[in-house]
Amino acid sequence: MLIVTSAHQSRYTGQVRVFTNLNLHGNTPLRIQPGVGEWGPQAAMSTRRKRRGRWLWIVAFVVVVTLLFVFGHWVYGMIMTAGT
Repeated sequence: MLIVTSAHQSRYTGQVRVFTNLNLHGNTPLRIQPGVGEWGPQAAMSTRRKRRGRWLWIVAFVVVVTLLFVFGHWVYGMIMTAGT
């Protein structure tokens, strides 16, 4: 067990655990626990799918920001040329 008392000072107290508790559900109700298959949770997203999703969000964000910039530039041009 690691007890941190400040940002610069820490000390170790207790015993080293050889085995960890693999029950990661704790006291959560059964209705919200994921279904567990032979090799792990069922219907869990793969790492490849998560990676694709991250890149998709980055690309979508850049496209939206670019479109907002172009739209703002177009509106600014319309306002500036309307007065002349």
